[in-house]
Amino acid sequence: MTREIQLTLFVTFHVKPSMIEEFKIAHRPDPGQPGRFRLVEVWGPTREWLETEQLTKSYYATIWERSRPTWDKEIEIEFFERLGEGYIYRKGYLDGGKLMG
Repeated sequence: MTREIQLTLFVTFHVKPSMIEEFKIAHRPDPGQPGRFRLVEVWGPTREWLETEQLTKSYYATIWERSRPTWDKEIEIEFFERLGEGYIYRKGYLDGGKLMG
């Protein structure tokens, strides 16, 4: 049985408290920790693909340029792959997305 890769990407922003409202224009806040924002995405391709093909797209540079002045410290990017034991997700969960590549 061939297993599909499921890559989960966490991006955490630590925003200057005085600039939270400006940052919220583009991002949703974590209500439990004001000034901390986390984006979570689930991808089918590998981490290498994500770093070389997806994260290098020009619109990321624009987003970072506009939001960087609001950061209290550099963003944190964490990658997680689900393979082997415990590798379970409902097929419909990833349906409706667009296969990239």
